[in-house]
Amino acid sequence: MSETKKNTKAKTTNLPPVADKHKVSLVELIMILLLVGLVCVFIFGMKQLRVDKEIEAIAYQKFQDVLPVLQEAVDAAEEFRLNDEFSEYPFDFGQLNMTSTDSYTVETSDNGEIYLQTDDFTIKYDGNDYSFIITSKEEFGKAGIEVIYSLPNHSYQIEDPNPGRRPTIKDEWLPKN
Repeated sequence: MSETKKNTKAKTTNLPPVADKHKVSLVELIMILLLVGLVCVFIFGMKQLRVDKEIEAIAYQKFQDVLPVLQEAVDAAEEFRLNDEFSEYPFDFGQLNMTSTDSYTVETSDNGEIYLQTDDFTIKYDGNDYSFIITSKEEFGKAGIEVIYSLPNHSYQIEDPNPGRRPTIKDEWLPKN
């Protein structure tokens, strides 16, 4: 019996010490921090995506509200062309005989230029190129975006001075002719 006691004692003294079960290693701590960071990035990213979608939906609705005003101006220009003896488009907005309604007002600038004013946009007419220029105001969310509708070509063009900043007007929002 004495030999067995000696063998067991010798074996236990040669074993490495057992680590404390309650301590967290550096690798485990890094893994926990990575998981927490990943969850935070996902949650905050989804919240920002939701906010961006809401802003885009508001901008889309505001742009859709100005399209009937533009269509009314285009129809008046086409009617003018049909009634003109030379079949020409008008050279001035004043020739369209548009009057203020609930959705827009007819304004005159200091230099005598006539234009349409809505809550979020200004619509001007370029008599040289026969085109309507819709310019966004700050109430839209970003001022200076221009949507140009060419009467002879029946086409749209979007000019955004800062396309990286939101809101923007997308090509998909334009009516198909």
